[in-house]
Formats: sequence, structure tokens, C-alpha cells
Amino acid sequence: MNPRRPTPSGPQPDPSAPGSLSRTVLDSSSARGVLKKTLGIQVSQKLKREFLEWCQKKASPEVCRQYWNRILEIDRGERDIESSRWHITAYKRLARFLCEEKENPRGCKEFKRVKSRKSHFDPYVPSNEEILEALRAPEPLGTIYRLLVESGLRLTELVRILEENLRVIRLDGFVRVELAWYRGSKKAYWGYFLEEPPRLSVSYDRLQDMREALGLTPFKYTRKWQATQLVKLGCNDMQIDFIQGRAPENVLRRNYAEILEAADNCYKKYAEWLKNH
Repeated sequence: MNPRRPTPSGPQPDPSAPGSLSRTVLDSSSARGVLKKTLGIQVSQKLKREFLEWCQKKASPEVCRQYWNRILEIDRGERDIESSRWHITAYKRLARFLCEEKENPRGCKEFKRVKSRKSHFDPYVPSNEEILEALRAPEPLGTIYRLLVESGLRLTELVRILEENLRVIRLDGFVRVELAWYRGSKKAYWGYFLEEPPRLSVSYDRLQDMREALGLTPFKYTRKWQATQLVKLGCNDMQIDFIQGRAPENVLRRNYAEILEAADNCYKKYAEWLKNH
């Protein structure tokens, strides 16, 4: 079905470049234990548990697991620290964890030394046919896709709404669920739905496994599909960003009531469009 990778990995550096850390790591016969050399630590189950617990305060469980897998690749010498954006970010996350939580001076030094690589724009938007196929998936996937299409939320945010008892505001033809969830740059103020979402106990990991087994559109692309439909309905960038949790806080503090009303008006048009398609 959809052969795309979850996130572009970015261009590969030249491992033979003079002075490159990657050459030192990959050409060495004793490449294992890289983190011992750079951060002065050894990989262990305790480190994994503590890092994932810290990471999941800022990112989804799936993303944190991917970070850990890349940390292991670096430590085993299979990939160098700068081999992809994912590896750079994973290494910096580990270094930051060590610096903030363990007061590890080498972690602080490495966090500052290693420079992040900007992600590349991903123009892919799933087709209507791909979305319809996802909506016809076996339960609970069909319901999950329907709610993602309605709300434009991230999967981790939707799972929280389904599992927690949150305040629901009923409006003309749709509802708003108060989420008020802030995780660094990832925010979700409200969840917009056609009707109050059901109470479901769902596993983020299990949903990801089911989706991959069926080859369905990655969950994150439902946000891009919804944003495309909102644009076609005449909604502006600020309205879309507010609905999907990207509106800057400094703007919201000044104009929250006005933006909320505009977002409600935008979603009302989307709700009517969904009910007719």
C-alpha cells in the first residue's frame, strides 16, 4: 500500500570525510560501546527505562522507541551519530537526558556540540481513496481513523481523549473536547469532533502494529489530509493551526477568544462537509 517511511531520514553524510566521527566509529574493529567513548555510559535496561520515561513526557511512545533503537545502532557502531536526522536527534535527546536528569557533564557538552539537522518538507498527502480504505479497516482501527479524520489530532492526543474523562462543549453540529495538552512544540488545545468520542481503552503500540500489518496510511498523514480539506473550504492558516494544535502561544494569549470563534466557524463548515460525504 503506502511505501513511505514514517519520517524522512535525510541525506547521508560522507563517512570518509577527514576528521569525521563516523569514519572513526565505522572503520574501527572495536566499534561497539560508542556511547562509552562519547558520553561515558553503558547501555542497560535501567538506562532504557529511565530514558523512555523521560522522553515520553515530551514525545509519543512510538517516537521515543525509535529514538532508543537509533541510540542502540550508534552504540553498536552500526550507524554513526550524524548518519541521519533521526540519529542526530536521538543522540541529542540522550545527551540532554543525561545532562538534565543525571547531571552528566559529558552529556551537557555533547548536547551543545552536536548540531541538529532541519527536517525536509514532506509534500505527501494521502488520496481520498487511501483515507476511505483506512476508514473501512477492522475495529478498532476504523474508529481510530474516523476520529483522526474528524479531529486532525495526533494519535497520542486522540488516545488520551479516548481514555480520560475530559470536558465536552456541545456546539452547533459538532463538539469540542478540552485537551489543554502542551508538550514542548506539540500542543493541543481542543479536540474537534462531530459528536462526543466513545470511551475506548486502546494501546498506542497495538494500533501502530495493526496499521503496519494492513499497510494502511500512517496515522500522521490524516492531519495533512484534513488540513487540505479545510483549505478547500476556505479556512485560513491560523484557524487550521488552532484546530490541529500548532498556533503559537504568544498569538493565542493576545487573541484567544477571537481565534477560538474563528476556528469554530471553520470547523462548522468542515463538519457539514463530512456529513455530506
